[in-house]
Amino acid sequence: MNDQRAIRCVPVSRSLPYIRAAAGRRKASLISFGAVILCVLFVPRANAQSLTTAPQPSTEIQSLTKALSGEWSLNVKFEPGSQTPNGFVSSGEEIWRPGPGGFTLLEEEHLQMPEGDTFLLGAIWWNTATKSFHGMECQNRLPYTCDVKGAQNDITMNWDGTQFVIDEVETSKAGKKSMWHEVWSEITSNSFTQTGEYGDPGGPRKLLFTIHATRLTSLQIGKDRSQPKGDEPALEMQSLAKALKGNWSTTYEFAPGMSPSGGSETGEENWRTGPGAYVLIEEEHVRAPSEEMFLIAFHWWDKTTKSLRGMLCNNSGPAACDFNTYSNSSLNWNRKQLTIDMEFPRGGKNMTWHEVWSGITSTSFTQTGDMGEAGGPRKRAVTIRGTKTADEH
Repeated sequence: MNDQRAIRCVPVSRSLPYIRAAAGRRKASLISFGAVILCVLFVPRANAQSLTTAPQPSTEIQSLTKALSGEWSLNVKFEPGSQTPNGFVSSGEEIWRPGPGGFTLLEEEHLQMPEGDTFLLGAIWWNTATKSFHGMECQNRLPYTCDVKGAQNDITMNWDGTQFVIDEVETSKAGKKSMWHEVWSEITSNSFTQTGEYGDPGGPRKLLFTIHATRLTSLQIGKDRSQPKGDEPALEMQSLAKALKGNWSTTYEFAPGMSPSGGSETGEENWRTGPGAYVLIEEEHVRAPSEEMFLIAFHWWDKTTKSLRGMLCNNSGPAACDFNTYSNSSLNWNRKQLTIDMEFPRGGKNMTWHEVWSGITSTSFTQTGDMGEAGGPRKRAVTIRGTKTADEH
């Protein structure tokens, strides 16, 4: 796997900022940031979209979501390998569900492995410009947690209505390339089969594992509360999750000229942890007379840089998820305030966005967004007040 590892804020977009490797380990299925800037609402009224013309999820992502959504019990058979000469069998659970507004498809998975529990979060989306699927994986076996650069450069995906296929080129530290090939097939309303193969590009591949998934009924479903054994999430992630987890109702107070409808808007934010609590997920819905925005943001700790990182997905632009939200932003959590700073181009100028969650209590928080030209003063664009309506379930 390549060890090297994207928000765009334009006048009409709002943005902010496997078990893999050796033959004895499973390369996780695909994968499944940060705060959300409200640039999409900072546009002249003439440029605002109506709710009837706002972007809708593509037919491609809707079809894949319909095929895989649900809660599944996994029976896993690993073939003999260098680390497990006799092979082994394992079990696990996974949930496939649509992200806010249906623009992303999320996979949340827990597998029991010889080396300990493995937790995975995957996000899949459709790019209307390239007419192709894209995706990112996060898991507790990766030192950087979420593989953004691999998602940008190494993965191709295809869904033909019956089979979902992921191919990924991996590059070792020595520069040797290999190919990972994963297929979801025999998909019915109650089951599917998933296989993973590995080999040289253009050459034969070796079967590594076979997963047989069975849909859980409502009576069988139980929240997977499994906690990691051994390597726990970073203390920074645990602290941030403790501060913000839960369901929140939100009110937005915009500075003059920052919202097409002016004044205030309402919405909801849901903050929850992904499998094993290695990723903190924010899901947001903003309602306005001329806009309806759906956003999902992923926050994680990168051990290699000892820093908080993130990426944002929303229903603005050709791609639901924007890799620039990863590369052009910096995040900081001092156990009292979450701060996100980001640079973005607008009108030929280099702009900066500064967003802060402060005054965080068990029942409320204040979120502010300031914007200005790089190197110059920033002006308050929006103030958001959150009130907790429920704890995370």
